[in-house]
Order: sequence, then structure tokens, then C-alpha cells
Amino acid sequence: MTAQVRSLRPEAERHFIDALRQRYEEQGFAFTAEPDPKQLPGFLGSYVPDALAQKAGRNIVIEIKEQPTPSTQRALSEIRHLFDGHADWQLRVFYTGTDPLHSDMVAPVSPDLVRQSAEEVKALTDQGNRRVAFILGWAVLEAALRARRDGTESRTRPPGTVVQTLAMDGFIEPVVERRLRELIPLRNRLVHGDLTVEPTVEEITAVLTAIEDVLSADLT
Repeated sequence: MTAQVRSLRPEAERHFIDALRQRYEEQGFAFTAEPDPKQLPGFLGSYVPDALAQKAGRNIVIEIKEQPTPSTQRALSEIRHLFDGHADWQLRVFYTGTDPLHSDMVAPVSPDLVRQSAEEVKALTDQGNRRVAFILGWAVLEAALRARRDGTESRTRPPGTVVQTLAMDGFIEPVVERRLRELIPLRNRLVHGDLTVEPTVEEITAVLTAIEDVLSADLT
């Protein structure tokens, strides 16, 4: 199998890679764009990612795409299987197809207020108000991101960008990132008025678990 997800590398993608380099190097990683195949483990076969970030005990393989299209998701699914059984190697997928400048500003809140709001989500779920709980849960997840950014984050973000930023900053693990991405279409359908769908308790719990992961993540 040849697992490739190649795309054109426009100027925007190069700027995105530069931003990733800065973020990872601030966290103590050695960052390599377009790594030599010799730097990669044999289990990746012919797959060569867009970038590689490494420090003691952690190896992050980075793939950059413009949008999460169905064909891209199928190819990425194949690539993710390559990492099975290799816990010290992780795949991170980043999407460049959003414009952070076109967003409103929201003041950050404290982690304590985020936790109180998460309790509201639980109470709504227990009362059977699952649609409201699920939508509020996504709002609280975004608030958790701003809370952990120590006042430096005030832009509103689309849900996919929230998930991507949490993963990029190390607040959530890849398995949590994937689960949240699976739930974004349901969130969007509810927000935009599709009253024929209703989230399960498990789906709400997945968002609540991610919120707690963000608030309790130790990045030292």
C-alpha cells in the first residue's frame, strides 16, 4: 500500500508550516519540514509527511491539508493504521482552510467558570435536554481553549479550528481529536436547525471528557 495525501503547496501552506515550526519549537521540539525518508521509521513505508516534530519520547508526524474532504479522510484513515502499535509516534493532521482574521472577539473566562459550565452540560443531559447540552458543550470546549491560553486567545473559532488548536497545543490526544472531528457534523446540523437529529449521552460525554482533558492537561 502506498499511503499518500499529497496536495499542492501554496504560499498559505508554507506560512502555516512556519507557524507550526514556531509553536513546536517553543514547546522544545526539533521541527523538520519535508523530512528526509531516512528520518522516518520503516513502518511508515512509502509515506512521507509534510513535517516532523521530535523530542525525547515523542515523535509527531504532521500532515497539512486545506480541507477535510471525503477523499482526504479516506487516505488519512489508511495512514493512521500505519501507527497502530507505535505509541511513541503520532499523526497530527492540520487544516489550513480557515481564516482566523474573520472572527469575533470573546473575553476569556477562568477555568473554574468553564468547569461550572461543564456541570450545566451534565445537568441538561440528565434532564433529557440532549440537544441543548451538546451545543452548550461545544461552546464550553471553545471557552476551555481560551481559558488555557492565559488570556492570549480571544478570537472565536469554527469547531474544526478549535479541535485543531487544542491538538496542536497538546491539550488533547489524537484519539480525542479524531472523536471530536467525527462529532462536528452533528454539531453543525443542530446549530443550523436540523431538529431531526439528537445526540446520544455518549456523544455529549465525549465532549465533556475533552473539556476536562483541556483543563487538566499538564504541558510541563
